Amino acid sequence: MPKPVRRKRILFTTKKVSVRAVMSDLLGAISLTSVILAFVLAFRKDGVSAPNEAAAFVESVAMALAGLVLAIFSRREPDRYYFFSYLGMALNGLVLAAGIVVLYLGIR
Repeated sequence: MPKPVRRKRILFTTKKVSVRAVMSDLLGAISLTSVILAFVLAFRKDGVSAPNEAAAFVESVAMALAGLVLAIFSRREPDRYYFFSYLGMALNGLVLAAGIVVLYLGIR
């Protein structure tokens, strides 16, 4: 008895990756890397950071805010893959959370 022929199922879709989502991911990765670097350099100096490191930290929080806005706008686009939008939201949200923690600890 011959085996039944298995048909290959091909799924055609018109979904694409959003450019805004990819930009959000890039901004999130760059800002997360610079925040981690600023933390490491500050902890090596017993918690005292140089003005250059503090400025880089503030700049990375600003980039994360812009990346979060891009991720939200990319999520609202129809017929797109949303994985990169969610990834951008997560990366930029981590950086913004780190900025809030540093701000809270600095005021306290």
